[in-house]
Amino acid sequence: MSSHRVGTSVAVAVVPVLSLVAALVLVLTGGGASSAEPSVGLCAGAGTGQSMDGVELDADQMGHAWTIVSVVADRQLPVRAALIAVATAYTESRLINSAVQTDHDSEGLFQQRVSIYTEAVAIDPVRSTEAFLDRLVELPAWESMPMGDAAQAVQISAYPDRYALHLGLAEQVVGQIWPTVSSSTGQAGGSPAPVCPGAGGAVPAGEFVGPMGGNTTGTTTIPPGLVINGTPQGVSAVQYALAQLGKPYVWAASGPDSFDCSGLTMAAWAAAGVALPHNAAAQTGHGIPSATNLTEAVAGDLVMIPGSGGTALRPGHVGMVAGYVDQEDGRHLYLVHAPMVGVPVIVTEASRWSGQVVAVRHIG
Repeated sequence: MSSHRVGTSVAVAVVPVLSLVAALVLVLTGGGASSAEPSVGLCAGAGTGQSMDGVELDADQMGHAWTIVSVVADRQLPVRAALIAVATAYTESRLINSAVQTDHDSEGLFQQRVSIYTEAVAIDPVRSTEAFLDRLVELPAWESMPMGDAAQAVQISAYPDRYALHLGLAEQVVGQIWPTVSSSTGQAGGSPAPVCPGAGGAVPAGEFVGPMGGNTTGTTTIPPGLVINGTPQGVSAVQYALAQLGKPYVWAASGPDSFDCSGLTMAAWAAAGVALPHNAAAQTGHGIPSATNLTEAVAGDLVMIPGSGGTALRPGHVGMVAGYVDQEDGRHLYLVHAPMVGVPVIVTEASRWSGQVVAVRHIG
């Protein structure tokens, strides 16, 4: 038996909590609401075609989006700047870096005037993004003005209302990219956090049983007879997480009223005295690796899966082992997690997360 399995066991009574939230729109750093989910996952590679907000973006378009968001993160600007920049570039060029000059002498991702910016800047994705950001941050109160207005103030377009139309798309694109680039650049100017749509899962093998499928299916009540088996710190972290059941999922939130996936695990372990980053992929670098079939799992262990767009190396969703319940058909393992927009913090049987676990970390 692994040494970290020896610890405290706590039986928990059934506790009524908030009812399931039927729907919740994405709120992203003061931006507009999107009718779609914030993104389809975390860490899809640059240059990979994606469907975002009902728009098909090819590999080239996504590659340019990664460039824009990376430049924002490198400059340690808040995520709002990335939203404005991506919405602007999509409005102006559909994220296509065209060297064909239109509207007198405009070209590139931002359709910048060659006579003003020079061709060397306008046609270079990095330099054109830098030029856009230079003008953006010079605007008084750019961080609080409506994002479409900020874009128009930089671009001085004859069609000022166009930019706001593409903020929903920008939310999804930036939500896909920001967690990766902000983490790798040490970005500190905003609220970097993963988008966690909860589309993946983990496989509880061996002794664990339960229903399969429906990986965002769960309950906002603690299962009767739940045993929280872990270290005192692990028990403390789980008790904090279970106290949040029913609270809404909000992208980039870490409590006390709402959470995203890694925001919940970060806050839970902070309550137990352990600091974790607000990033699902980054949390894989903390603690001690444990068996990915969950046969060594104890309360508080983090379970990582790719999600819809993540990878094995940079998973996009994280949940926490809450404990187990012994029933006639065997031992049922449960996870507590913040799944996605429209679904609050819930307890889900680990067996519903079928076949995609890429990391399990024993934190303390």
